[in-house]
Amino acid sequence: MNLSARNLLDPRLADKIAALLRIHDVGAELLELEVTETAIMTEPVRSRAMLTRLHEAGIRVAIDDFGVGYTSLAQLKTLPVTELKIDHSFVTRMDTDKGSAHIVASIIDLSHNLGMTAVAEGVETDAVLTALEHASCDVAQGYHICRPVPAAQLITWYRNHHRGASARR
Repeated sequence: MNLSARNLLDPRLADKIAALLRIHDVGAELLELEVTETAIMTEPVRSRAMLTRLHEAGIRVAIDDFGVGYTSLAQLKTLPVTELKIDHSFVTRMDTDKGSAHIVASIIDLSHNLGMTAVAEGVETDAVLTALEHASCDVAQGYHICRPVPAAQLITWYRNHHRGASARR
């Protein structure tokens, strides 16, 4: 679920989410919240405090569109984040642009070194997917893998494509 800067700065956010998880009997570990670097940097101290509360509640947090915002490495190492989602602007060109390929590989390495999952956004070709596999990217997402579908179709797609798949999820 995506959070805006406004959501992130709502002091009641963690309590609201916890209440909804209880009402719907959903484990916190099943929820992942995505925030952009820009949203975090709107008010970094308040954002870090809210992200910490959410993380302590067992909710996973991802930084979306990573690489195009303003997160410093010093801040990144202290944020309670479980996943970096590499911005599609680097991923889509990594098979034809060495600079983009180096940036993607560096973000993947950084993610792993900080104990985070690396997710590539915007995978639209088999060449990019292969390059991501060689770079040890954990997860890839994009139209090449699956276009948006209704939930019932997604379950069928998953059953048909997950068997034996590793990075092709």
